[in-house]
Amino acid sequence: MWHRWSVCPRTSLCRGASGPEPPTTSRGDAVAGEGMRRATDLVTRLQARQANDKSLGQHFLIEEAHLEAIVSLAGDLEGRVVLEVGPGPGTLTEHLLRSGAIVHAIEIDAVAVGHLRDTFAEDIASQALMLHEGDALTAPWPDHIDAVVSNIPYQISSPLIGVLEKHRWRHSAPEVVVLLVQEEFAERLTLATPADRGSLGVCTALGWSSIMDRRVPPGSFRPPPAVMSRVCVLRPIGLPEDVDHRLIRQTVHAAFHHRRRKLRTSLQRPPRRLSRLPGWHATRWKHAMASLAEDAVLDLRPEDLTVEAWRDFCRRLASVEVQNL
Repeated sequence: MWHRWSVCPRTSLCRGASGPEPPTTSRGDAVAGEGMRRATDLVTRLQARQANDKSLGQHFLIEEAHLEAIVSLAGDLEGRVVLEVGPGPGTLTEHLLRSGAIVHAIEIDAVAVGHLRDTFAEDIASQALMLHEGDALTAPWPDHIDAVVSNIPYQISSPLIGVLEKHRWRHSAPEVVVLLVQEEFAERLTLATPADRGSLGVCTALGWSSIMDRRVPPGSFRPPPAVMSRVCVLRPIGLPEDVDHRLIRQTVHAAFHHRRRKLRTSLQRPPRRLSRLPGWHATRWKHAMASLAEDAVLDLRPEDLTVEAWRDFCRRLASVEVQNL
């Protein structure tokens, strides 16, 4: 559990005593009654402190209708623990707090942290908002998260999905993940078309259902990005029971590393981390591939396979007899 500090210092791992319990009374109506902090005003306040940091990919969503829609896609958040990555000026944070959520916000920009601390002082004092300074890709997340709702910097989109996966295996999966991302990334994440197939979407589909929701044009941000954005919604699903999902992931990554090659060529060598899987080693891999030499799938390229086809192939791979190896 994280300390329920107003701001988690960058040097801290944010772990320790759980501290006082979060408020149990409803806050949604109370916060709404106090008047809403306008998104444009929040961005203006932050930009008065410093110009946008281009290295952090800061494009702040200011369209209230889109902010409200993103939060509503997560469902009823009253009293639920929500993780927000990269709150920046707090435009989405404001809507999350209005929903009655208990928000853990991780922000890497020290100036933005100062702005959030001043702007949301009452929410921090009431422990409706736990503000943590650090990198969401390396900082510890709360053990229990009901939802992840974020407008994430485009450059960390793919790594963040990886961190989300690791959190699921170590703790538990959030019930819903709502992310505003670059549209091209959204298409790859959700496998929108066969042309979008890649290791990201295939591996994500092993444990999550994913859909694309509303499009968000550049003019809804300050400053506007050069591309269209899209809201994605992910929900956890059961993992394959008939084959180790880790074997599928490693096989998929190895194949897409040389995506223009046929599987017969790209999978000649075992995946780099194969030995981490119980019972697997280079000799077993080579024996299994040799045993499947006549398998028609090996004459396909990785983007030709659906998620189910990858599961079937890896099931056959794992079923090869391993005696005397």
